[in-house]
Amino acid sequence: MGLVKKIKTNNCIIGIWDLEESYDELVKLSKKHDLSKYKTEKRKKEFLASRLVLDEIQPNQEITYNQYGAPEIGNGKYISISHSKNLVAIVVSKKRVGLDIERISRKALRLSSRFISKDLQVNLSQEKATLIWCLKETIFKWHQQGNIDFINDIKISPFTISEEGQLAAIFKEQELSLRYKRIDSHFLVYICN
Repeated sequence: MGLVKKIKTNNCIIGIWDLEESYDELVKLSKKHDLSKYKTEKRKKEFLASRLVLDEIQPNQEITYNQYGAPEIGNGKYISISHSKNLVAIVVSKKRVGLDIERISRKALRLSSRFISKDLQVNLSQEKATLIWCLKETIFKWHQQGNIDFINDIKISPFTISEEGQLAAIFKEQELSLRYKRIDSHFLVYICN
């Protein structure tokens, strides 16, 4: 299907790709890449789709990775990449960015004790657990240096879920503003300051 959504906001460009193509179709659409380090076809498809999204929103850029595994493109620009189920999302900006896309599912609720304090797990829905996971993962990607305690280092201000909105968080005493948007059965969250 290709690029399904392009969002421009706060000096950021976000591209979202709906991954319906077969592996062979993606190979034909893509530049030649060494895929030998990826074991599964799913990972190879995600890799190829992420490069196709980047070519759509920021042509002629190469992705490298820093010592913590965070993607970089150089030229004074920052990038963040995420994939979930059949969607691949990328954000590019002149300022540090973070982005995550997650399918709303029971998985986040099942794993919530790893990223939500016990007192906040009462009456937690799978939708809210997924959005909180997405928010915290976005901050982790924005930080780009690993070593984060998701429960103690990231505090999300109370919120009510809607189709899209802006949320506040505190990361190690630094105030952050995050935006989110529901896209079908997924949440897209990004920091784009």
